[in-house]
Amino acid sequence: MSKSKNILGLILLLMLYSCAPATQQPIQETETPASIPPTETVLAPQSCTPTLDDGVSPSYIPDTPIRNVVGQGHVLTGTVRSSVDCLPISNAKLEFWTEEQGLDHPEASRATFFTDENGQYRFECNLPEHIHMRISADGFRTIGVNSYHPEGASTGTFDIVLRPSQ
Repeated sequence: MSKSKNILGLILLLMLYSCAPATQQPIQETETPASIPPTETVLAPQSCTPTLDDGVSPSYIPDTPIRNVVGQGHVLTGTVRSSVDCLPISNAKLEFWTEEQGLDHPEASRATFFTDENGQYRFECNLPEHIHMRISADGFRTIGVNSYHPEGASTGTFDIVLRPSQ
């Protein structure tokens, strides 16, 4: 029985001290030396994978009219960027010509237009089987792209990444 009293006494002591209010110690203020510069965040430069140059199609005709609407039924948008830093390329020259089912490459579906200050473009045409592209910009390699196929969709996005010319 004395063991029971000892255990009971120990439990009461633990309860008494575990519920006792904690004493607070004053917090000492510390100073941060002004000579330590703030930490700078350094971001790694982005890199964009260049768009594959398929070569310009033999159906290319230079000096097509400057316009970005040549029909209705399909709207293609995108951004032209640099492969070095992914920054948009303004005033890039885009020459597009569509291949329409049963019509080959209609003259009326050829267009030349330019990206805006954000490197963005918009092209509207009849629903094509595919769109041929020639993209050029000062300081960048000119490429030909024949790989855009809308597959019946009324809208599409095709971003283009150019390599510097040197």
